[in-house]
Amino acid sequence: MTNPPAGSLYTVLGVEPGCSFDELRAAYRQRARQLHPDLQPWIERSVTSIDTNGDVSMAELNEAWRVLSDPSSREQYDSSIALPARTPPAPPQPPPASRPSRRQAWVAGVQMQIVRLSRLAGRSATQTLLLKHPRGTRSEYEQIVEHIVGGLARETEARVRAARAAGAAPLDLGVAATLVGIRALSANVRREAALGITEELMMTAELLDRMWDVLAHELTTTLTTSLGGNPHAARALLDR
Repeated sequence: MTNPPAGSLYTVLGVEPGCSFDELRAAYRQRARQLHPDLQPWIERSVTSIDTNGDVSMAELNEAWRVLSDPSSREQYDSSIALPARTPPAPPQPPPASRPSRRQAWVAGVQMQIVRLSRLAGRSATQTLLLKHPRGTRSEYEQIVEHIVGGLARETEARVRAARAAGAAPLDLGVAATLVGIRALSANVRREAALGITEELMMTAELLDRMWDVLAHELTTTLTTSLGGNPHAARALLDR
């Protein structure tokens, strides 16, 4: 707590230099009620001086309020009497982030598994296509794989439900949900082909077909058939 210099405007108002605006206003109103001549006409006060008892005139009180109630003039006044700068109030802290539910955490875990599996399958598919009949460079294939991975990571919960409906066991849900996503992306490729078949679209279709084959080896034939089988997106584009 900083003691105001003797005779300062803070002393006139009876407050500490570090007080808030609300404290300043409350002190001014309290002293104004004590000093206003209409409220206490029997008290004679000087309009310019501070007496030996520490009382002040109404004019001095108003002047102190005029200077200190304005942030700019208060800052200048504080600098003139060498007071330390006031610490601004701390900004409000955001509420703590709520913890995800067990279901949300579980879905996020499956989504991470889908991303990992699809990247591995995409890497394997790229290598196969580069050896057999490449349509582009390794870098171009890798860029398309990352786009596919992003698409497979979406709508995780809905794809897990579809995998369960097809009969996937809990340990197979990650792979099965990825295969559900591959069929969904293959359907998108067929729709885009209606606007024209580009080399990139063909590369995407071939990657999706190969990725299906890579992942389907981890599941039973019965389950992969229940999931719809290899979408054969590339063949569908070539048959157009």
